[in-house]
Amino acid sequence: MNTLLQATAMSFGERAAYAGKMVLIGMGAVFGSLAILWLALVLFRLLVARDSKKESTPTPPSAKEGTLVAQPTAPEQDGAVVAAITAAVAATLAAENGGVAPAFRVVSFRRVGKQ
Repeated sequence: MNTLLQATAMSFGERAAYAGKMVLIGMGAVFGSLAILWLALVLFRLLVARDSKKESTPTPPSAKEGTLVAQPTAPEQDGAVVAAITAAVAATLAAENGGVAPAFRVVSFRRVGKQ
């Protein structure tokens, strides 16, 4: 029985070669799947960029006679907008607190995005 175990047992070199093969197979599988994921993400990015270019490209308006063009708001109009928003906030807070508006003060305001 001792000879059977010795015949099936691998030498150190054989075990090292087997371990090296397993390491290479495992690392190849991991990096191969990472490469596939990377390619999929690149393709998705290209598809989304192509779709967003189609949607975000506005057609220039034709310069027909009688076409209205939006004018930028003047600073005094901005004050009226801020006052209207402040009044709406005060009314909402008063409605939530049973008719009593809590004291608050607008410290600053800024535009979040272009309109």
